[in-house]
Amino acid sequence: MTTVRGTGALVALLTALGGYLVLVERPHASVRPAPPMPLLAEPASAVARVELADNERRIALLRHGDAWADADGRACDGAGDVIDALRALRPLSVVDAAPATPDDYGLGAGARRLRLVATDGRPLLALEVGNRNPAWTALYVRRDGAPEVLLVGAQLAWELDKLDNATVNARNRLTGGRDR
Repeated sequence: MTTVRGTGALVALLTALGGYLVLVERPHASVRPAPPMPLLAEPASAVARVELADNERRIALLRHGDAWADADGRACDGAGDVIDALRALRPLSVVDAAPATPDDYGLGAGARRLRLVATDGRPLLALEVGNRNPAWTALYVRRDGAPEVLLVGAQLAWELDKLDNATVNARNRLTGGRDR
């Protein structure tokens, strides 16, 4: 059986604990770091050239107004989608700040290299593009000159594959499939 004195003591104890929590242990305003910048902060219209290279070949696409063409003048789709993806994608995390073996991520000598150049000739972005993560939901990249291995969404891999296929298709339309 409870007594008035026991109930009063419990109420006083709960009030004291509540006051302690409000005054001393109140949650501090959490300071969240600013979201990371997108891979490409420049507007899409600032990009005049997109280059994609690996050990086997090199693709260079040039902007002509709103259209894109390869170095031989063949119309080619896909560069705009790559640029849009780079403007939307933000690094999800830094996987390795100073990798001892970048090859573990598909980076280094065997990596694909993506380079975007501005209309005034200055480089806007240079990325080493490595492997997909084990779940295939993201891709390892490294900004040119930076040691950090970043993880970005797999959309970049899809857009680069589409770009690669679009250039092959443009070349095949012109040559009838003889020029691989």
